[in-house]
Amino acid sequence: MPTVVVTKNSNNLNHGGMFEPNTRTLELAVDYCGAAVSTPASLQLVINDLETLGWSISVGRPFAKPAEGLDPADRFELGRPADQTASESTLLPYVVKSYRGVMDGGSNKVWRISVDITLVTRNINFAETFPGRNHSAVSISAQSRSTRAYRAGATLPTMTWDGTQDPGRFTNTWITCGEDDIGGDPIDINGEPLSMPVEQTSIVLSFVIREPYYSNYNSSTRTTGSMWTTWGKNPRQHLNSRNSEVLFGYEVGRLVVTDVSVTPLDMEFRRVDITLLDDEWYHFEQMPWSTAGVIPELNETCEGELTPPNLVVWHAKYVLWVTPIFYGFSWSTTDFPDDVWDFFTSAVTKA
Repeated sequence: MPTVVVTKNSNNLNHGGMFEPNTRTLELAVDYCGAAVSTPASLQLVINDLETLGWSISVGRPFAKPAEGLDPADRFELGRPADQTASESTLLPYVVKSYRGVMDGGSNKVWRISVDITLVTRNINFAETFPGRNHSAVSISAQSRSTRAYRAGATLPTMTWDGTQDPGRFTNTWITCGEDDIGGDPIDINGEPLSMPVEQTSIVLSFVIREPYYSNYNSSTRTTGSMWTTWGKNPRQHLNSRNSEVLFGYEVGRLVVTDVSVTPLDMEFRRVDITLLDDEWYHFEQMPWSTAGVIPELNETCEGELTPPNLVVWHAKYVLWVTPIFYGFSWSTTDFPDDVWDFFTSAVTKA
């Protein structure tokens, strides 16, 4: 079997920035001088020989090295993945991203092997005296939606959450018999609503999860982390739900999940972007009550008899609130990787 030397260049570790992996390139000199076997003519045969010696190099699996011949303290390389929760602290090996090799130009007995290993890690040192910041970001923007309006200054609905149902839901999002008029000042003209801009705030929360992975080189099954179960398998489960309790200073029911996207960062880690939308009208619409569901009952508000050119203006007599968004959600720190919830809370919470 050949001898293997880890060159000095292998000590260089590149720390990625936000939403980027850490990378390291291991440079191995595989020397077949004096070996009982002939020098392999292909890279894969060299990799096979290295595996016999205890070097495990396979794309998509953790990089493993033999205990002999290397400083045990040089772990080549372990890290705390960015998807771990506060209760998880296991250091895991970096994963082989790619490898390549060429025969040394000055010798027919030496192969030069380069192995790229990578891991999206929590920015934390082993002593954990300065934890830094996990991969996370917040984007906040203001916008408006245009909607039909019959009343201005109407009394907004009070969101009522019923967590006893399965699934829980808001119970006052649809019209029932005996509903009260929403009040406010009539602004429709003869039953025709005006187009009104309603203010909204869009909040995008971003963080990192890891898809099911091989925890060891020779693992036969993949390990699935809690963040992949919560956000990766079925992101649709979070859509069109309201906050069932006060969230980031926003009242119950104001924030609706309108989008959850899961996009690749590298071959194992994914970036999750959750869009929360706050709405001035709590995502409700104004709907006029009508006889037999056809023509809204009208009411004129002018005092005294008017004749042209002094015209009578009619308005919808009864107006109600309605919305199809009635499911809810409740999040806490355990629903996100370590440090992410605290960052979101400090970045988003209204004063």
